Amino acid sequence: MTDRPSKRTRARGGSSSGSSRASPARLKRLPLYLAVVVVSIVAVFPLLWAISASLSPLEQIFAHTFPFSWQALIPVDFTLDAYRALFEERGFARPIINTTVLGLITVFVGGLIAAMAGFAFATFDFRFKNVLFVVVLLTFMVPPEATIIPLYSMMDRIGWVNTWQALLLPGLANALIVFLFRQFFSDFAADLYDAARVDGASWFRVFFAIVMPMSKPVLIAAGLVLFLSVWEQFLWPLVVAPRPEFRMIQVAISLSFTQYRILWNELLAGSMMAADPNVAIDLLMGIGGAAEGLMSACAVKALGGAIMARVAPQRTFASGQMSLS
Repeated sequence: MTDRPSKRTRARGGSSSGSSRASPARLKRLPLYLAVVVVSIVAVFPLLWAISASLSPLEQIFAHTFPFSWQALIPVDFTLDAYRALFEERGFARPIINTTVLGLITVFVGGLIAAMAGFAFATFDFRFKNVLFVVVLLTFMVPPEATIIPLYSMMDRIGWVNTWQALLLPGLANALIVFLFRQFFSDFAADLYDAARVDGASWFRVFFAIVMPMSKPVLIAAGLVLFLSVWEQFLWPLVVAPRPEFRMIQVAISLSFTQYRILWNELLAGSMMAADPNVAIDLLMGIGGAAEGLMSACAVKALGGAIMARVAPQRTFASGQMSLS
């Protein structure tokens, strides 16, 4: 009678063969993992240096950079003087509060305006509907630098220079968010609206009681994009509201550029605090595991990238003008 291997032995043999088959696949992915690690280090390196520089005295920021040493990433003389100077001497708390409040108002009011406009374009049929929608999209393609002078002249004529209205109103109607809502609402079935209308619901009730509760992913994406667009504003607040009580966070950071020198520790400390919302959003997107969350993250990153691409030239241009002056 021949001996037969037990089930446990066969299971072990099967697992070992499976692991042997899986090991070549893992080895093939090893270069990819190494490349991801290298890219991650390269991406995180400037952030680590900026954090270390913001916690170092001004005279030691570039002391270990040329030639480079590990002490550039670890503050040797740890100090919070840059952060203390921002809040005590520069009044940095006021710009943070101004930007946060203005961003939240823009999220709720601007999001509601864009949602209603997108719902109208997606649901109703009216004359020149497509023409008007194309005009809305074309407004987003116009560079902001081309509209600053006529927009400032308009604000000056109505007496809104150095007012909250001038900072708030131009950012409420966002063509990109209107397009985002319109595309999302276009997938809704018309029978859903017809059933609600038969039951006697008005269009406002249909919008607020049926459409909006079903639009959480696009609402989150639109809210984040609107808030980041306000948080990154620089040139328009610098032009239309230069008084200290209306100062925004990006304008406050630019004050580190003085006529004779650059206060690098304060500049980097302010930049670290200004980057907190972006880092927090990236962490929330990375931690969230829901499919809708990931889809919203992709939408936000794509739309946010488009907005940041428009904002970056403004900051570069204005910073250059300030440094030259």
